[in-house]
Amino acid sequence: MGLWENIEWDIDEEKQKNKKNAEKILKEFSDVEGLNEVLDGVQSLMDSKVYDKVYKASKMDPKEMSSYIDTVDDLLKLRQVKLATGVLKDPPLYLPSLTDVIISTHFNATFSLISGVDYAYAQKKLGHESTVKEHTILERLMSLLYDFDKPGEFQKPDKEFYQKLKKIKWDKQGKKLFNKINGIRGDIAYVIWGPSSTFYTGENFALTFLAACNAAHHNRNRILKDDVIVAYKTYLKLLNTDISKLET
Repeated sequence: MGLWENIEWDIDEEKQKNKKNAEKILKEFSDVEGLNEVLDGVQSLMDSKVYDKVYKASKMDPKEMSSYIDTVDDLLKLRQVKLATGVLKDPPLYLPSLTDVIISTHFNATFSLISGVDYAYAQKKLGHESTVKEHTILERLMSLLYDFDKPGEFQKPDKEFYQKLKKIKWDKQGKKLFNKINGIRGDIAYVIWGPSSTFYTGENFALTFLAACNAAHHNRNRILKDDVIVAYKTYLKLLNTDISKLET
């Protein structure tokens, strides 16, 4: 779509605003290792062609993206889909204060994001074999997070891992940092595409899921500031990875 056609933005001015907001966040959370790298990466999304392609993929009809539409039965044959469906709840309304923080929507958003990145690089219709590869990448993201692109054996998420995810809550400072970083990403999305709540919300769910996975790996039931950093670093790396070329 390009820059939102109904408003003429001064991109340099917007970048300066984001830079100032990033500096405020760095000052407030000066103790958080890796935050500067994350904020630089988020600000770079303003000029990211891949990010734009992922967004466009999220708006496409599934029939345009795939030559094979996976049925519910097809997806349930995938190990993580079956586990997530069996453990994570699917409430009609998501209210973290009343429901679990991590629900099936978080899992689905992460899987969909991977598919969007896959298509963004391929720029052609994908088949069922791509869904299987994307599922493997999902497993690697959940288990290895930032190291998802490194070949080798790893422990795949099991039922016990999902039960840990189900119990996870937000740490107050972790949530505060998450929202602050999201503010910059949200401003960038608004400038590039205009109101885009569906894509932005999907990103939030996926980032929360990755942060929760990191917390679960450290046997914590709270998402801390460090988990937010790992989630964002992982997401930014995923955006810059052609997963079709990864060894699995």
